[in-house]
Amino acid sequence: MTDYDATPSSTLGFATDDLAHRAGAARAVPAEVAPGPPGGTWWGAVTSPPPWQWHRPARQGYGLGAIVLLGFGCAAAGGLYQPLGLVAIVLGACLAVLAPTGENRSASSLAWLAAVFIGALSNRLALGISGLESVVPVLAGIAACTILVVRRRWVRQAAVVATALLGLVPMFGNLVWGRAAIDVFNSAQLLTARLLAGGDPYSVLFRTTTPHLRYGHYFYGPAVLLLSIPGRLVGDIRVSNLLSTVVLVVCITLLARRHGGSEHGWRCLALCLTLPFFPFMILQAWAEIYLLTAIALWLLLRDRHRWAAVAALGVGMATVPTALPLIVLPFLWWRRPRVEIVIAAVIGVAICAPFAIWVGPSHFLSDTIGLQLRLPPRVDGLDLDAAWLRLTDTWLPFWLWPAVAGVTLALLSRARPRSWAAALYLGSNILVVAFLYAKWAFFNYYLLVAVGIIIAIALDGIAELAGRDPAADPVPVQSLGPPVAVPRAAAS
Repeated sequence: MTDYDATPSSTLGFATDDLAHRAGAARAVPAEVAPGPPGGTWWGAVTSPPPWQWHRPARQGYGLGAIVLLGFGCAAAGGLYQPLGLVAIVLGACLAVLAPTGENRSASSLAWLAAVFIGALSNRLALGISGLESVVPVLAGIAACTILVVRRRWVRQAAVVATALLGLVPMFGNLVWGRAAIDVFNSAQLLTARLLAGGDPYSVLFRTTTPHLRYGHYFYGPAVLLLSIPGRLVGDIRVSNLLSTVVLVVCITLLARRHGGSEHGWRCLALCLTLPFFPFMILQAWAEIYLLTAIALWLLLRDRHRWAAVAALGVGMATVPTALPLIVLPFLWWRRPRVEIVIAAVIGVAICAPFAIWVGPSHFLSDTIGLQLRLPPRVDGLDLDAAWLRLTDTWLPFWLWPAVAGVTLALLSRARPRSWAAALYLGSNILVVAFLYAKWAFFNYYLLVAVGIIIAIALDGIAELAGRDPAADPVPVQSLGPPVAVPRAAAS
């Protein structure tokens, strides 16, 4: 972990032993109580900020606003094109882009309460709840707010159970066991059974619900089928999606507790439990949840269980690559994450290779990896391309999406300061900008943006030292005696 023999307390693999912790604490002292002239002197009165000084919004506040608007936009539109939904998503994208510019402090309690309650109400739109069932999301929102307001542990635990159950009730009300009217579910349900029987899942041609693709072969990585096996054994692959979602929420909560304390953990847990994306994602069996879970596991485990973390990320890479921009900045910024991501990519290729050989490399590359590139734009996409078509009867230029995505990545990769929270905020920015200009984007795409922001919020409690490039110069310890250099970490 480090260039010296020590027992550091773990923070995403950074060297944060007691000396470094004291250094970060010294730098975190507010200006009002920093060493210097007493506040009661004329000098303190002159240099202290005036009471009417305005502060920039907290980046957590920007992030919460972005999550609320993205969730409402997708829920109101059902994941497909609708003007109101697209307007909400564009506004949410603006807040997501502004989030890294906000102050590094906690959002207000009112902002958290509004985010969890509106998120719970948005589930009503996403699941099409009406009539007396409409009271269920309201009760879920009240239970989630209880998690934030009440301090007694047992009350909070009961509120967590109530929020989770109230979120699952409408979902199960819309679920037909072993059946769904979407090709993502039908193909995985069929081909997982074929794989268990010893057959090649990629050679099967099945009818799809995708426009311009009447019949197709399986279009996700083999790890989706492997991870779907536990659910298929009990009759419905969505059990695996549900388990993956639970693991994702647990990972985010533990990351938040580790880097922001117990209270921050409760807040992020309440936010996840009311996120309007999860129930609909599970119902549709969208596979993006697996890669998000793999990224969260990697971030949680990489400091103490590096190989398990890398293996989890490698399995995630063999599912669907859509969420990989969330980790592109750690790859560019720091050496150790770069090595881990490369090893994980090798593991992902190793998982895919037997299936590619089984069906034939050209078939696998063409009908699985290359299929998304060949399909034309979607008129029902929840993006600016579909809106432009309705305004002008023409599509946006085909080169615009890669150009905008490339320029966005180039600009954000130069951002300072560099911290893990900033990397996830900016990675979410790359995703949301790319999706808005892509030839299609739907409900499951914007989930990646929302969860990326939630993970960034969970990591927002990281000490300032953790945001430094570990290859930078040592950090002197101030106000704690003679300057002492913090040893350089071997990896970020």
